[in-house]
Amino acid sequence: MWKYYNPVKIIFTEHFDNEISEIVDINKKCLLLCSKRFRKSQNYEKIYKIISNLTTFTDIENNPSFNSCNKAIRTGFDIKPNTIIAIGGGSVIDTAKSVRMALYKNKSNLKELFERCPDKKVKPIFIAIPTTHGTSSELTMWATIWYKENKKKFSLSESNNYPDYAIYDVSLVKNLPIDISISTTLDALSHAFESIWNVNNNPISTNYAIQAIKLIFEKIDKLSDNTTIDVRKKLVFASMLSGLAFSNTATAAAHAISYPLTLNYNIPHGIACSMPLFALLELNYPLIQDEINNLLKTIHCESITDFIKVFYDKIRSKIPFKLRNYGVKRYEIHNIKRECFLSSRIENNIVRLDNDKVLHILEKIY
Repeated sequence: MWKYYNPVKIIFTEHFDNEISEIVDINKKCLLLCSKRFRKSQNYEKIYKIISNLTTFTDIENNPSFNSCNKAIRTGFDIKPNTIIAIGGGSVIDTAKSVRMALYKNKSNLKELFERCPDKKVKPIFIAIPTTHGTSSELTMWATIWYKENKKKFSLSESNNYPDYAIYDVSLVKNLPIDISISTTLDALSHAFESIWNVNNNPISTNYAIQAIKLIFEKIDKLSDNTTIDVRKKLVFASMLSGLAFSNTATAAAHAISYPLTLNYNIPHGIACSMPLFALLELNYPLIQDEINNLLKTIHCESITDFIKVFYDKIRSKIPFKLRNYGVKRYEIHNIKRECFLSSRIENNIVRLDNDKVLHILEKIY
């Protein structure tokens, strides 16, 4: 038996502001979360002209912490918005999710949201508008929050916290810096692969994942300072497909391995979670041969060895892709290995992973 569910209304458009004006009651209170950079843009002015009762919050950390989320939550309680709009990458959207759940549960401190608590309020309408092509937070119920003082990662998992709307507008990503473009695309690649070799996989999620991987495989090497709109459109679509895939499976071992890499070495999330992919592909392949062989046919690769070689060639000159490139010392791998088991995501991997297998993966990506 299997089930598939995703309640988010998806809109592809070339005029995100028109869609906002159709959805939002412009006379009711609206909270917009975005980056400081976005607030200075012409796109922000489009929203400001539409919504008469708008409060904007920009004090958002990259990889949001408990402290930064609590600041946003306090703003939410101050204005009690009818609608929350998040425009940005995963950090912005995840912060907005914490605000929405805090208002819904009537809890003014983020820590209380990780405890069992009843629903108290009517949920604000939630519109998520990504400005990258990778995190797919706009299609999931999870928010990743980091307890940076103790170097721990938490997942706010709440079935009531899917956004109501995900609006995709390629104009919002057309000037995305090349490093963020590649990192977030690799995040989408990770979401797609991890939904295939996942104990929670299903035929729908796997089909979405294969389509996403095909698009990323075809287009990631086209990312440059002069990336065309067509390439951006395809990668935005791939990000959406990967989000639809892992929204029903959650992530697995690659993400579990990535968390200590990001926390301890500041390796960008998309790179950290994609580094282990090819080692995991080799490890998991015997249990997902039909699915992977189907993928290989669609991208005209004869074997996973062929796929790995071609993909490495596509990204080799674009980003550092080994642990040693980010200051990791070989002797530190054993400590990293232990921390990989702190996340329950590792249990989603279709092959059960032990210390030796994870150490082997880390050695391969060193």
